[in-house]
Amino acid sequence: MILTMASQELSATSAASDIPDSMAASIARRRARAGRNVLLIYKTAVATDSWLATAIKSGAEIREIPAVNIANELASAKTQYHDIVINMPKLEDASSLYALAAADLAAFAIQADQWQSDRILISSIHAARTWNPELPVLLLIDNLQGTTGRAIMATLSAQIANIRFMHLSAKKRDETSISTLYQGIYAHCAATCLT
Repeated sequence: MILTMASQELSATSAASDIPDSMAASIARRRARAGRNVLLIYKTAVATDSWLATAIKSGAEIREIPAVNIANELASAKTQYHDIVINMPKLEDASSLYALAAADLAAFAIQADQWQSDRILISSIHAARTWNPELPVLLLIDNLQGTTGRAIMATLSAQIANIRFMHLSAKKRDETSISTLYQGIYAHCAATCLT
């Protein structure tokens, strides 16, 4: 299963040192602890043309993937790994859009109090769905029950078909939050994600 995880928190200032604390890395580690062979892929920075990849296992080394090779990397990795978790930068370049379109699930974290009409998110999902029409989308909203959270849900539901929403803070990395996210992601795919 290829899982992309994007957040409005990610920016050009995100450093590789932030990756171990990311939601994507937390999910990848949890998936590996469940006995899965996992590859974590992440962008070095929004402005660069390369990605980094590391297997989540003892002794794994990080290797660089040029942006032009991301399609080949994902195709090859699908045969070598049970799960591929991709920490996404902003969705503004072709390699990021390809990774999104190749995903089996796209998760986006939204902070309700900082949200504005995200036309890049909407247009990226629509573009990815031209290649992968059945792309499932999970939106993680930190204040789903509040007025702003409900407004975001209504706005995005009207513009994006077949999306799911989940209450979860994009900033929390505690065990309970990661467990909730893990269950939200993998509970729906019990049969297909086990292969």
